[in-house]
Amino acid sequence: MARTASFETVEKPFILAAHGDRLVLASLRTELERLYSNVFKVVGATDVHGVLDLLDHLRSPVAMIIGDATTIGEVRSHIGLEASKVVIVAPYSDVATVHQRLTELDAHEVVVSPWSGDSLHDGVDDLLNDWLALHTAGESLVMIGHRWARDAHELRDFLGRNHVPFRWVDLDHGDEGVRLLDGAGLSDAKLPVVLRAEGDALVAPNIDDLADALSMHHHPTRQYYDLVIVGGGPAGLAAAVYGASEGLSTLLVERDAVGGQAGTSSKIENYLGFPNGVSGAELAERALAQATRFGAEVLAPQEVTKLSLDGRYKVLDLADGRSVSGAALVVATGVTYREMHAESLRALTGAGVFYGAATTEALDAAGEDVIVVGSANSAGQGALYFAKFARSVTMIVKAADLRETMSAYLADQIEASPSISVRVQSRVVEAHGEDSLEAISIETKSKVVRLETRFLFVFIGAEPRNEWLGGLVAADDRGYLYTGRDAKNEGWPLSRDPMHLECSVPGVFAAGDVRHGSIRRVAGGVGEGSTAVQLVHRYLASVH
Repeated sequence: MARTASFETVEKPFILAAHGDRLVLASLRTELERLYSNVFKVVGATDVHGVLDLLDHLRSPVAMIIGDATTIGEVRSHIGLEASKVVIVAPYSDVATVHQRLTELDAHEVVVSPWSGDSLHDGVDDLLNDWLALHTAGESLVMIGHRWARDAHELRDFLGRNHVPFRWVDLDHGDEGVRLLDGAGLSDAKLPVVLRAEGDALVAPNIDDLADALSMHHHPTRQYYDLVIVGGGPAGLAAAVYGASEGLSTLLVERDAVGGQAGTSSKIENYLGFPNGVSGAELAERALAQATRFGAEVLAPQEVTKLSLDGRYKVLDLADGRSVSGAALVVATGVTYREMHAESLRALTGAGVFYGAATTEALDAAGEDVIVVGSANSAGQGALYFAKFARSVTMIVKAADLRETMSAYLADQIEASPSISVRVQSRVVEAHGEDSLEAISIETKSKVVRLETRFLFVFIGAEPRNEWLGGLVAADDRGYLYTGRDAKNEGWPLSRDPMHLECSVPGVFAAGDVRHGSIRRVAGGVGEGSTAVQLVHRYLASVH
């Protein structure tokens, strides 16, 4: 595995082995220490009491807990392990049964015991690298502010979605924030304040300020590309991987964070090749690593503000004043969560009302009563994620039955969860609270009910993000881009028919959720992104 992280100023993070068989535990610790002791410290226990005692005394984070299903199940019943990777060790005869319990155990991988060769290494290596990517050097960036401040929420969400490790210090809880501000001579500074290990501070930065300070704003290395992709969700990432791997000079531009809306998903369980499920963040990180390894350039965060045509070249104006041109363009900008229109809800956005999973806020909801609005898969995944640590989760659903709009496997898990309740044929009509959310009112069967809550997460559908196209590319009345036969009737200028994913402008392709007729699934977006590259090759061959 790549062992590039530095832990010079803090104790190494831990791998915690937990197995009821002392001989297996000893063998497991020996092998883990052989493989990973230069980055992690390995500790072990034979039962849940030993594990809990260790967790009470460990000063550094637990990157992974690995052991038998019984012990890990007991640990799960006592504490949450949201920040840790979880691996089950099982004899071959029990592997099928353990796989069926992975969702219940919220585990990431199964390793067969006894292991041989690299089988243990193969089972945990990627998981530890993922953990390192998300958690190392977290103390190098500290953000101080008030829990319900919307500007602080925007910055936390930006850092979280871009996988930038940081530590949040809430001024409303404890005196650490005051000490840090006093020590930096910023006791009267406007909030939020971001302290960096280099010794400097950012006072009330906006997202661009923060991105600049972290050297996140990269610039294109050339003016012209064979392929430019706008949007870094599953479709855009797939197009970048296939475009770059097949020799096209490839540029991907993403406005917010690589991974798109799918990148905020806590767990994708029906994606091919991941029988144990995979988080959207992990999938995005791996796809980004693939794309850049093949030579794709990625600009994120960076916004495209305008599309214009110069002969057969597609010219894209960027928010930083630069412009780039591509012989072919793939639009993979996806969709953005639709907001609720009640003014009382709009006023509390970021202060208790959140759109999408908002995973940076989710851990603050530990022990709280959480409301989830929506009935599609994204809402179901969010509800199951919040149920791990919230006291209760209530889903507000317009439909009469979850199965009308949600995959059966998710509906089954929700119905089996003791901490999730579902209110069908209901809708939110009002939010209550001054500086932060305190309660909501819902209308259900012609009756208005008040529910006390500090956290409302909204998943009520989405809208395409294509305003930057300026009407040059034909779209339906909801803004989704026409392709193929649909595009042919929208001012198509050539004698040949448009290709399957080609828009009304030759050489412009659409992939993923932004496309009219898309199936709105991660696998569908990946398939369309890769297919678009094959069509780009055909287009480029026809114009050269």
